[in-house]
Amino acid sequence: MIRWDSFRRSLERNLPLKILALILALTLWFHISRTGREYFSLTVPVTVVKLPPHLELLKSLPDRVTLTLEGPPGFGRQIHAESLSIILDGHSLGPGLRTLRLDNSTLSLPTGVSVVRFAPEKVSIDLMPLTRKMVRILPLFIGETRHRIAPLRVRMIPDQALIEGDRNELASIHFLKTRPIELSLLSGNHPQTFNVAVAIPDNARIRLLSPLTVSVEITHTGSLAPIKRR
Repeated sequence: MIRWDSFRRSLERNLPLKILALILALTLWFHISRTGREYFSLTVPVTVVKLPPHLELLKSLPDRVTLTLEGPPGFGRQIHAESLSIILDGHSLGPGLRTLRLDNSTLSLPTGVSVVRFAPEKVSIDLMPLTRKMVRILPLFIGETRHRIAPLRVRMIPDQALIEGDRNELASIHFLKTRPIELSLLSGNHPQTFNVAVAIPDNARIRLLSPLTVSVEITHTGSLAPIKRR
């Protein structure tokens, strides 16, 4: 009995502080049990990889997706939005509009982190079939010569280009031009060769496969006479 009274008196000593400590401990435990997982939201771009060589991505709708991530406390500090992207594997896709459902396999995330929500949950991608075509390459001259020149003989090496794009787009393209060649650089009767890039028309949705540059050999075919200035 004496021992019990001693225990009771010890228990009652500083009782308010002990009750407060118990409440704080329970509150902390409850908080940890509820917030043992952290949630973090960010928006990342959509990237399509491994497309067959005969297909080209026209657009993806949407081109960015909002993710809600779940992970251990503090994991948000390890996530860098600029290094994340939704990666869609297009190796088995065909031409046309395709809708793909998003899941955790489309992201590379740290261990213990997962996606609890994609917004939206699906992405539509429009794939265009590509065709190829050979077209002529024509030299583009600008400026004026230092002398009045008789007719020039121009030789292109090579004189054709291989382009790739949508069939309807290619149908309207019959030749490509080089980057401008300044006529003031021409002098004398000896042949001169210029290495210049082949240009793609503005707003043309085509790709130049080859060649990227050509050699333009220019030879005067007559005598030179100075240009009379007025």
